[in-house]
Amino acid sequence: MSRIDRNEQRVTLILQAALQCFLAKGFHQTSMRDIAQAAGVSLGNLYNHFPGKEAIILAVAVAESEELAPMLQRLAAADGERAQVLAFLQDFHALCRQPEWATLAVEVLAESARNRAVAEAFAANRRQLQQVLGDALRGIARRERRRPALAPALQAQVLLDAIESDALRQGLGEGGSVEDAALDLELLARLLGSRA
Repeated sequence: MSRIDRNEQRVTLILQAALQCFLAKGFHQTSMRDIAQAAGVSLGNLYNHFPGKEAIILAVAVAESEELAPMLQRLAAADGERAQVLAFLQDFHALCRQPEWATLAVEVLAESARNRAVAEAFAANRRQLQQVLGDALRGIARRERRRPALAPALQAQVLLDAIESDALRQGLGEGGSVEDAALDLELLARLLGSRA
């Protein structure tokens, strides 16, 4: 294994350990020492890879973007097919409702209110999601030769807001059952659909 591969592997290990610490204790209660211990590396080695906790949180934003990339690629290739767009919404909803994702969303929201760099990194991911979804919704309207009830960008924002707020409620222990939430999402997608 090359030195570059070992470094990449170590960075991945550190990020996984950091995520576990963030999920267990929150961003502010987690120290760099906690992360080093969880990753099984020395504190000095941790600082060789990340100059501070903010850099780790920003790396989490990059990891989020990479995790979403395959879903966004499929959505971008939907070519106006409503079923594929609805499949994306259901997949994204399922991802957001995962307990770890929901808990991390609560932490990101709180940290974003305090830290402009963190807010911008995660906002960039959100803008990309909204742009690709808006384009897909515009594609549905073109394909079905209908005029959207809402502008596609606004429709995308409302759908993402509904999904993400459900995840936040889930992270705070207020979410309903997955079945109820899935029905609500389907209803919302229909309500926001196109009109003749």
